[in-house]
Amino acid sequence: MQKLIDFTNCKQIINKYGGADTKKTILYNNKYYLLKFPNSNPKQNKEVSYSNNIFSEYLGCHIFNDIGIKAQNTILGEFKLENGVVKSVCACEDFTGNGWRLVEFQNLKNSFPETPSSSNGRTTALEEILEVIEKHTDIKNNDELEKHFWDMFIVDALIGNYDRHNGNWGILVNDETQDMKMAPIYDCGSCLYSQLTDEQMQDILKNETELNNRVYNRPTSTITENGKKINYYDFIYSLKNKECNHALVRIVNKIDIKQIFKIIDEMPIISDIRRNFYKVILERRYKIILENSYKKLIK
Repeated sequence: MQKLIDFTNCKQIINKYGGADTKKTILYNNKYYLLKFPNSNPKQNKEVSYSNNIFSEYLGCHIFNDIGIKAQNTILGEFKLENGVVKSVCACEDFTGNGWRLVEFQNLKNSFPETPSSSNGRTTALEEILEVIEKHTDIKNNDELEKHFWDMFIVDALIGNYDRHNGNWGILVNDETQDMKMAPIYDCGSCLYSQLTDEQMQDILKNETELNNRVYNRPTSTITENGKKINYYDFIYSLKNKECNHALVRIVNKIDIKQIFKIIDEMPIISDIRRNFYKVILERRYKIILENSYKKLIK
């Protein structure tokens, strides 16, 4: 199991990152990291816990990297607050700098002249996303960006990401050379059922109907088609999108479920219940959503 890093005494920098989560910017091993803290429990729904987003952040990024899609480096650790309370945290390495800056996809969409006046950069209609990727003249590598989008979509289906919106993926641009490249995957805190408590996970593991519901129906993608959020299983298994099918083949051939289990086994902090739930749900999502679709495709 990996060593738990104590980030308490790291040099703190004025926070330069946005978003709603509680964050700090630190310098660790001569690199900048965004330190994410567990989200607070929402007052209006006592049945939902957001305190596990840091585990989803860590594991989601590690799964992307293991499959071969570059993602943000993440480290689980702890941080002692001024009041003496020690919090579990996820440190996310800053991948900008040295002339490279992040351009979120929503900014590309906002600058696309053909974006409908009724739309904006944050709307996630699949048709609009693909049109921007295909036709935006500021993008030098449109085909590569489309491939990246679909690869990301397939892995998000595996890990059950319900919040891959236009503001948490994009490209890196070098202001000096005007070169562009894919930004590493980041912001995976909404995958792997981060809202569930250990008790809820245990109940789901005991209920075959609910377990299958969490594979076939929940969560959906935040990307929409015909005004409705895309159901990962229905969309991928339909084989209706050629580029999605190509990504399915690429990704399925790179997934090593035993290696993913090893990553889970080496995670510090998490309970045995959560560890087991991650393994069961990931293996089931892999077999039902991805492997079954793959077998149907290559028949």
